[in-house]
Amino acid sequence: MDRLRERLISAGVRLKNEYPLSRHSSFRIGGRASLALFPETEEQMLTALCLLTDATVPFLVLGNASNVVFDDADFEGAVLFTTAVKGMRLYENRMTVSAGTSLTAIAVAARDAGLSGAEFAYGIPASLGGAVYMNAGAFGGCMADICQNSTAFDLVRREVVTFRGVEQCFGYRTSIYEKSDRYAILGAELLFRRGQTAEIDERMNDYLARRRRTQPLEYPSAGSVFKRPEGHFAGKLIEDCGLKGVTVGGAQVSEKHAGFIVNRGGATAADVRRLVELIHDRVLCETGVDLECEIKFL
Repeated sequence: MDRLRERLISAGVRLKNEYPLSRHSSFRIGGRASLALFPETEEQMLTALCLLTDATVPFLVLGNASNVVFDDADFEGAVLFTTAVKGMRLYENRMTVSAGTSLTAIAVAARDAGLSGAEFAYGIPASLGGAVYMNAGAFGGCMADICQNSTAFDLVRREVVTFRGVEQCFGYRTSIYEKSDRYAILGAELLFRRGQTAEIDERMNDYLARRRRTQPLEYPSAGSVFKRPEGHFAGKLIEDCGLKGVTVGGAQVSEKHAGFIVNRGGATAADVRRLVELIHDRVLCETGVDLECEIKFL
């Protein structure tokens, strides 16, 4: 690990030792990682990925970590965060975006250019890479609607690859990246349609107001816990089963929106996992609906 640190520093990659993962988690949960990397350019990111692979060190590649629960135990490996690898370039109605760029920044830039299509993304606390990975969406829109192609580093072949259109295998909250651990997303090209700035802004503000009114944004969480089951709403099923407000340790089924689990203070990954299992089993027993967890336990 010492040799790896030296080579990363020589490459200009910013790093931190024994990094508290709870600091970078929207859930404010997690042990420490032996090494946390914060590349600031795509070139640094590619160099870091090659060095990590050569060193055979266990590693994760993440953005805002807004849809994950880090384990309570320390991670004897490295976590590469893409949040500093950000940037956008707009030409006509297309935008090329780097992996660490926030969805809100993308939505704002599109609005300012009179481009529609990213309104649903306004307020989602994710980076471009994570959003493409899970085909993030809200209010009837999703990344598959605007993502024309995406680029990634193939960790096996050691080369940059591009997936175009249907090659990205988008589905409900999934993509080719979610189905394989061999790729690290570098960026994407987004396609928008022309619109009126005032109308786009109105939709964005409406979506944000609805988020604030209905979601427990005042507490740490990882967003919606379960995927929407066909013909149902997960939050309503959970509420109908009398689980709203139920707690396990410091984790609680939100009293504001039963589709969320929040950290009311001192919650552990074990608390969240047990609460997820409790919700799943109760809903399955009482309704027959087999809820699928959307958040990732790492």
